[in-house]
Amino acid sequence: MKTISTEITRQSLRGFLSMVERDFPEELLRIRAPVRTHLDITSLVFELERAGRSPVVVYENVEGHTMPVVTNIAGNRKLLAACLGVETANLPTAFRERCQKYIPCEVVKDAPWQEVVLEGDQVDLTKLPIPLHFSVDAAPYITAGQIAARDPLTGVDTTGFHRLMVKGKNRLGVSLHSRRRMHEFHRRAEERGHALPAAITLGIHPLHYMGSMVYAYPPQVRKFEIIGGLFGEPYRLARSGVQDIEVPAGAEIIIEGEILAHVREPEGPFSEFTGYASYRSTQNVFVAHRIRMRRDAMYHSIVSGMSQDHILVSCVTREGEILNTLRRNLPNVIAVHVPHRTCGAFLAIVKMKKTAQGEPQQAIMAALGTEF
Repeated sequence: MKTISTEITRQSLRGFLSMVERDFPEELLRIRAPVRTHLDITSLVFELERAGRSPVVVYENVEGHTMPVVTNIAGNRKLLAACLGVETANLPTAFRERCQKYIPCEVVKDAPWQEVVLEGDQVDLTKLPIPLHFSVDAAPYITAGQIAARDPLTGVDTTGFHRLMVKGKNRLGVSLHSRRRMHEFHRRAEERGHALPAAITLGIHPLHYMGSMVYAYPPQVRKFEIIGGLFGEPYRLARSGVQDIEVPAGAEIIIEGEILAHVREPEGPFSEFTGYASYRSTQNVFVAHRIRMRRDAMYHSIVSGMSQDHILVSCVTREGEILNTLRRNLPNVIAVHVPHRTCGAFLAIVKMKKTAQGEPQQAIMAALGTEF
């Protein structure tokens, strides 16, 4: 394996952890005491939030596993702003502006996740330290899995979060819940009687997390180009072993497989961002054919339920979109805040300087009409 480039490292989860450890050591918590995947990993983050803290947490001693678990990488506004090199107050504006500066990606030949390849009977997802987040969950869930796939018609790819329920050694229940591009890609493949080839990425930089949450963008644009805009440079990708689907070169783990056609199985309940257990699901099935990973791979998990790790990026996305909409006609809008306690979706607080009667009402109507 060749030396990993500085760009790949900078765009990786490891690059983010190095930045936090160097510049914000008080925001990195390493847990060396033994923890279980059963409830412990999630519950500690919620206890930290109750104490007014939201550090990145690295669990170095997970019982029954040699792989550490990293979580809560997107639960802290200060750290997300640092990723963009701006002050915390400027995070929503900077996020929205850079999301509209699409930068073509760069494909590299070598990626660190090519170091270990597991195929056939070696594929066993249950060996990964996948947490059971809440007792109501139907099974352990991969929550930080970014699924990448291509449109069977246009060939344009996308990437995004979809909850993944562990159903066996090589089988995951998946809900294509947003019913947006990935759902349509699968529908188009299924219409032709084909499974949808896909690759699941685990272990990403928070800017990938943030860029993947953008919904309103032109159909010919790749999500990876939006993520490149956030980095301010080409996002480095490498080709996976499933129809050369491109995935982040700096990832920790890649799971290659397909979302089956005309197969539906029960999936859920799962502890969703609303604070309720959700049974709503498209009930799709992903079958893993191959796992690739770094030799010293870390497992990345997102804390489910109403955690900041699960919701804060949605807050920032909505703040940026609403600001963008309001400032078109209301130049005296100062700021927008979307509280994470209202699920990052159901309340927006607008701060503005009123210069004429009716302006607050105009702001309200414009905010309600904002597309997310």
